[in-house]
Amino acid sequence: MPVKPNAGEEKEQFISRCISEEIGAGYENTQAAAICYSVWDRRELSKQKFGDPQRRVAAKLNYDKKYEGINLTALAEDGLEGACWPGYEAIGTKTMDGREVPNCVPIKE
Repeated sequence: MPVKPNAGEEKEQFISRCISEEIGAGYENTQAAAICYSVWDRRELSKQKFGDPQRRVAAKLNYDKKYEGINLTALAEDGLEGACWPGYEAIGTKTMDGREVPNCVPIKE
C-alpha cells in the first residue's frame, strides 16, 4: 500500500520519507520514486478546486498521460518485465520528476 502524505508535510519531506518506506517494503529505488511522485501528484490534483469542469477534466487527463502505462505498484524483479500495464511494453527507461522510470508504450498490433 503506498505511503500517504502527512498533514502539513512538504513535497520533498514526503518524497524522502515515502521512498525510504517503499524501499523497505521491497521496491527498487526507481519504482519507489515513481510510486511516491504519483501519490503526491494525485494528492495535489485532488486538492484543486476547478470552477470550470473542462479544466478539471484536462488536469485529470494530464495526470493520466504522465503515468500512462507504468505499473506503479508492481515490483519489477526481472528488469523491465512487469513494469507496464497490460497492453503496454517497456522500451527502455525515461526520466520523470528527476527519477528513472520505465518508458511504457502501447503495444502495436
